Amino acid sequence: MKKARNILLILLTLIMALSISLTGCKATKKPSPTRYTPTTPTPTTPAPVKRPVLQSTRAAKIATNVAKLPEVNKATVVISGNTAIVGIDMKASVQGTHETQVKKKVEKTVRDTDKGIKNVSVTSDPDLYKRIDNIAKGIAAGKPLSEFTKQITEILKRITPSA
Repeated sequence: MKKARNILLILLTLIMALSISLTGCKATKKPSPTRYTPTTPTPTTPAPVKRPVLQSTRAAKIATNVAKLPEVNKATVVISGNTAIVGIDMKASVQGTHETQVKKKVEKTVRDTDKGIKNVSVTSDPDLYKRIDNIAKGIAAGKPLSEFTKQITEILKRITPSA
C-alpha cells in the first residue's frame, strides 16, 4: 500500500508541475500600439488665427495717422488700457481757438484708428510731448507699462486737471 501511495503522490506531483508550467507562467499580452493614420484634410478654409496686437504697435499706428493731419508736425502715443495719451507737435501757424479744434480732430482720428480706445487725452505742451515720447520708446523697447504708471498718472493730471 505504501508503494501505491508513493506512486500516486509522484503522479499527482507530476500532473501539478505539468499544469503549472503550461498555464501559470504565460507572458502578459500587451495591446498592440495603434497606428497613426493621417486624416485627409477637408477642402474647407481654416479660420485665420487672431494674434494679439501689441500696445506699442497700436500706439504707433495711431501716432502715424495723427501725424498725417495737416496741422500736426509729429505725434507720439501711449496706450494704457482703453486710454490713449497723445502728444502732438503742432505747426507754428496753429494758435488759440484753432488749437482746440485741432485737438478735437486728433481725438476723432484716434477713435477712428483704434476702436478699442474709449478715452483720449491730447496735449501740445512740448515738455509733456517729450515725456510721452520717452514712455512710448521705453514700452517699444520692451519695458512693462507698470514701470511708467506714476509718470502716466502725472501726465494725465496735467492734461486734464479735473480728472
